[in-house]
Amino acid sequence: MHKRSIDLKMVTTSVREFNWRGFFIVLMSFTATLLFGIVAKGMGILLLTLRDQFTTHTWIIGSMVSLMIVAADLASIFTVFLEKAMGCRRVLILSILALCLGMVLTSMSTSIIHIFLAMVLLTGPGLGIVLVVHKLLVARHFTEHYTLACGVGHTGTAVALLSFSPLMQLFLDTYGWRGATLLMSGVCLHALACAAVIRDETPQYQTLQAQDGSLTDDGKGTTWAKAKVILFGVWKAADLHLCLEFNFLIVNACVFGMTCVFTAWAVYFVPHLQAKGFTPQVAASLCSAAAVGYFFGTFVWAPFIDRGILRSPTAIIVSSLALTSSFVFDPLVHDTLGYVLITFVFGMSSSALFTLSDVVTKQLFEGDRLTSAFALARCFNFLARMLAGFLPGLIHDTTGSFDLAFVVIGIIPTVTLLPIIIGVLQKRL
Repeated sequence: MHKRSIDLKMVTTSVREFNWRGFFIVLMSFTATLLFGIVAKGMGILLLTLRDQFTTHTWIIGSMVSLMIVAADLASIFTVFLEKAMGCRRVLILSILALCLGMVLTSMSTSIIHIFLAMVLLTGPGLGIVLVVHKLLVARHFTEHYTLACGVGHTGTAVALLSFSPLMQLFLDTYGWRGATLLMSGVCLHALACAAVIRDETPQYQTLQAQDGSLTDDGKGTTWAKAKVILFGVWKAADLHLCLEFNFLIVNACVFGMTCVFTAWAVYFVPHLQAKGFTPQVAASLCSAAAVGYFFGTFVWAPFIDRGILRSPTAIIVSSLALTSSFVFDPLVHDTLGYVLITFVFGMSSSALFTLSDVVTKQLFEGDRLTSAFALARCFNFLARMLAGFLPGLIHDTTGSFDLAFVVIGIIPTVTLLPIIIGVLQKRL
């Protein structure tokens, strides 16, 4: 009887959470991760073409692509203020428009500087804000099936890897890099339809008020005093003191490791295979193995975590070790079948970590702090993006091979497990 009542409760909760509003939220989450996969993988496929077109070095183009994602990370902090001012729906629409406009301008560029400005000032910030808002929508709506909802949302990246890598290569072969970039912008523009159906909830925020007379602005203070008032207001509104908490270090370490590895793979995997003798078409097609693994990884832990059978830190440790192994064994692989296997493991473990990082964030931060936690976790992750774009390209230009670069990058997720292990020992997780 008790078991039947628990099953009935789970069914009732599922119906309540997966209603029409929940469906549209998950659809928007799926679309947001799809956009990320399209932009990141699309620019990775264009890397060698842009290098040859503008007669420059591999690490320069790789760093430029990573700086676009860095701009997305840094712009994430503005989500805290924009979401309070305009609501999620308007923020999503404006961000998607900025993302697409940046890619349109990229297709018209005549120098690396033009591409850099378009991607860093428009495409990157638009993408970063979308990637924070979709997490916030899912976290606010889902509770009992949060891991499952996160997993469904993250399948967008799997679809992008599975379908868009060969499609982008086809665009490149048929229309050149300008036409391929313009078509990529057109594909991303379809996300506006998903953003338009999102319904905002009434915000539950209170207007910030000064706590004492020293923080009031009577118009008579010095410029420095007024600046301190403004900085204090920004600090409090964005909840920046959250960065000083150990719980945030746990979240950021998890996100840092997986982001560094995934960014490096997205930018350098196809050039790495081409350097090993694979044709561009085969190299792009091998990304399909990662997409299949990514799809399975989004769901692999959900049945266990949502039912309380397994704790999220255990799943993070297992997934991080699997992710490291897929990079460490890369220099030993030279055939197509071997790359299918390790690429599948990479996709499955990386998608599991992306999903689990959202779960851990919601476990450690609740209520209004969740917006700041998601935004700051992405904002302070820019170092991982820069490292992932610069280091593999530099090692390649120095040694003439990507093998050592992949081993060095692959060790990072295991190293960043230390704060998570400490958190488990301190019973924070």
